Amino acid sequence: MVRLGLAVGSAAFLLGRIPQDSPKYSVAAVYDQSNFFDNFDFFSDPDPTHGFVQYVDAETANRYGLAGFSDGGIYLGVDHTNVTQTGRPSVRVVSKTSFTRGVFVADIAHMPAGTGKGGSCGLWPAFWTVGPNWPASGEIDIIEGVNNQLADVVTLHTAPGCSVANEGSVSSTTLRSSDCQGNAGCSQDTAATYGAAFNEIGGGTYIVEWSAEAISVWFFPRNGPPVPDLETVDGGSGSGLAALGTPLARFVGAACDFRQNFKNHSIVFNTDFCGDFCSGLGSTCEQYVGQNPDAFANAYWLINSIKVLTPSS
Repeated sequence: MVRLGLAVGSAAFLLGRIPQDSPKYSVAAVYDQSNFFDNFDFFSDPDPTHGFVQYVDAETANRYGLAGFSDGGIYLGVDHTNVTQTGRPSVRVVSKTSFTRGVFVADIAHMPAGTGKGGSCGLWPAFWTVGPNWPASGEIDIIEGVNNQLADVVTLHTAPGCSVANEGSVSSTTLRSSDCQGNAGCSQDTAATYGAAFNEIGGGTYIVEWSAEAISVWFFPRNGPPVPDLETVDGGSGSGLAALGTPLARFVGAACDFRQNFKNHSIVFNTDFCGDFCSGLGSTCEQYVGQNPDAFANAYWLINSIKVLTPSS
């Protein structure tokens, strides 16, 4: 674990003292099969990250079965039938409501994964939150990975002037980089299951606390202990959220103003392609993704629910 030096004034918080302005959270929104598509917009512009993808609108997604309902959850998929030379059709949805700080509880039964040998080549799924005027308002990547990645990477992106430590994360998580600026961001490598391994256990629940002092992420695998029921809870270290145990990843530090660098975030789910080049299965990532649609039959999200708790005091 990488540990960075912090100002003396932040040490008490890291040792577990609850800040005087520690919020009380209460449920502000629940998105599930009953209302999900009423509360999320389909993004259909060109991909800002230049992936080999065609994000489709709601009408197209409905017509070709790329979005809908399955097994009691919300299905967000990709085209896995047609060869393409112009980008694989996929879905990217963005919440209509934006949030500044809170607790986000995402119960996910399945995430995009490949099928067979090399099937994850070029696959780049993500569950994240992001603010306007990127990166000035920040981005929190909760689930993200590329190709045949085995474990989740949690990343923050902001404008210049935000450096973090990962004090308080579980010991198996390591801080890859501390500077959260721009495209690279500050990342934590975790041991949380990802891709096919995540799906084999029936997925699980990700919980994020985004406060003025830190951003913390927990993961409860489906085959593990039950998830505490969060309806109203006190925030801050040593508070009601202590029932969640040690965070999978925690970003904290006196060298980052979390109030200034993270605000007005929408919730996003998407499946992109070709974040990295793929070797051994085609001359380029685009060639493999374009010519092997059946490799992406399992490249879909199945979301049971998303609950958002916001500060009530």
